[in-house]
Amino acid sequence: MEPGGTNETAGAGENLIQIPVFSKKHMRKIIAFTNISVDGFFAGPNGEIDWFKGSDDEEKEFSHAAVNQPATLIFGRTTYEMMAGYWPSSDAVRNDPVIARVMNNSPKIVFSKTMKPVKDGPVWKNVKILHEINPERDRGAENKRPVETG
Repeated sequence: MEPGGTNETAGAGENLIQIPVFSKKHMRKIIAFTNISVDGFFAGPNGEIDWFKGSDDEEKEFSHAAVNQPATLIFGRTTYEMMAGYWPSSDAVRNDPVIARVMNNSPKIVFSKTMKPVKDGPVWKNVKILHEINPERDRGAENKRPVETG
């Protein structure tokens, strides 16, 4: 892949977009899992996502394969609040224990100008709130994990 290029792979109603992220020592990838409707919308006119009904077997297989290696998850505030409200629940653990384990235990970065720091819970852990993108700080990150966005 050329530096600065993208590699798109579609699968089971999701787009997987890999974007290289450069640091001094290596290139990291940002992998975005994005659910969109056939006509290209992420949500309805009022922000609702009730059109997304969940995983079928093909999507679960794709998601489980994609989370095979450790990752840092990146969210905006709204998506973070939805994820934090579901993945630590007993329903999430029962419905998809593989993804629940990854979501609950992976390091999480939330970009939000309004959120306050979040304390680890008994299940939902490793949350860091960033109020802005700081190239000097972010360029020095030595974490070798891929970064996944939600």
